[in-house]
Formats: sequence, structure tokens, C-alpha cells
Amino acid sequence: MNAGCNARRADSKPLRGTLAAVAMAALAVAAHGIASGAYPDSAGLTLLLVATAAIGAIAAVSHSRFALPALMALGQPVCHVALSGLAHAGHASGARDFVGDGLMAAAHAVAAILFAVLILVAERLYRLVSQAVRAALTRPAALLVPRGTSRWATGMVGAPGRMAAGGNGSRAPPVAA
Repeated sequence: MNAGCNARRADSKPLRGTLAAVAMAALAVAAHGIASGAYPDSAGLTLLLVATAAIGAIAAVSHSRFALPALMALGQPVCHVALSGLAHAGHASGARDFVGDGLMAAAHAVAAILFAVLILVAERLYRLVSQAVRAALTRPAALLVPRGTSRWATGMVGAPGRMAAGGNGSRAPPVAA
């Protein structure tokens, strides 16, 4: 970090958790709708939002970048159960369909990992852009030079308006007075 810039590093973990929850919910609803499942009613949507918010909160406090893809992949069966197994009374077979259909589980896993990678890229870009903006907008810190440690002599020797002999004068040519 630049010594003249007192901007602190941007915290991108809330962004990671929010994006993970939103992407997981959108992916689950889209996949459920594409697979000819009904769109969620209020109970299914509530369960879905609670599940994705909990997984997003865990993603926001995790310190490992490898935790996000794992959470996203593990969150898909949870979302599927919330949408099909628990939300529709008497439709418990929908919860087993996710595990029984290998193609659907693989598609969910690939999509979840792809979303996780995109979220990690967005998080990195957020940190870079916010650091650049803070560096550009932060006032530089004043340079503190202790008194008495000057590099050159403090004053000119001689009468005012006349050039002093030696190296203490200005670098400009002398001006006639």
C-alpha cells in the first residue's frame, strides 16, 4: 500500500455473500422452472430465501476462496429440496430426483461452480477498483520533516537582493538589481 495514501483495503466479503445468495436463488429457480417444475409458491420461496441467505452468510464470513465453490455446489441440493421436496405437500419425490438424476446434479454442480468463479472474479475486480478510487480520492498525507535536520543552510548570506557566494543560492541566473 502506498505510504502517502491512508485508504484502508475494501472489505469485499459482504459482496461475496450477497452475490452467492442471489446467484444461488436465481440458479435454483431458473433450473426448477426449466425442468418443467412449477415456480415456487410463497412457502417454497420463503424456504429458498432462508436457505440461500444462510449459505450466503457463511460465504461472507469464510476466509477461504475454496469455500465459496463448495458452498455453492452444496447449496444446490438444499435449494432443490426447498423448491420441490418441502414446498409442495405430497411431492416428496422431487427431493430424491436431484440425487437420482445424475445429469441434473452435474448441471447444477457445474453451474454453481461457474457462478462461484464469476463471483470471485467480481470480488477481485471490486477490490482493485475500490482501491484505485480510494487512492485517487484520498488526500496525500503531509510529509513530516523534523526541524533541525535540513539538508541545506537555512538562509542566504549577504544583503537582500544580492546573490550569495557559494552553493546556497538559487539555480537561476542572477538578476541585476
